[in-house]
Amino acid sequence: MKKEKMKFFGLADYLEEERFLEEQHRNGWKMVGAKKFGLVYVFEKCEPEEYIYQLDFKEDAQAEEDYFQLFEDCGWESFHKLNSWYYFRKKKTENEDENVIFSDSASRAEMAKKVMRMQWLVLLPILIIFFSVSSSFASNASSTVWTIVFTIYACFVVFLVALGIRTYWKLNKIIEDNKSV
Repeated sequence: MKKEKMKFFGLADYLEEERFLEEQHRNGWKMVGAKKFGLVYVFEKCEPEEYIYQLDFKEDAQAEEDYFQLFEDCGWESFHKLNSWYYFRKKKTENEDENVIFSDSASRAEMAKKVMRMQWLVLLPILIIFFSVSSSFASNASSTVWTIVFTIYACFVVFLVALGIRTYWKLNKIIEDNKSV
């Protein structure tokens, strides 16, 4: 039996996403995939068990065989990929060091830095386009349709910038927390 559950997690919410997936598994539902840009999680009925879910952000697809082998050797099952995010799980053990895919805080901080770089690579072109369109708007400001379109686009850009600032703040906190460990 399968079920689908809609849930949104931003780029910086991967720790919350891991806890959500762990809770689902404890309740007898293991994640088997995602649909609709990762907004809909697909779960399959299973025995309720304590599983650890971990996500890793990998920008390039090179050397994936070695990458997966490393995790497999440590007991992790790779079961899903969404864009640059890789999903892993394994049965929880008493040894807390075995319940994390990153063996040190520097690795955790480095992953957060990769996510932050990716966010700016996406946001920067949107801002450049926005400022380019703004100059066109100034010359066509008398057109009602153009004003409506520009206003909608400006609201969208403000939303994306606010989301980017929130993501930056959360990722920076993760980086700082892992520097002090």
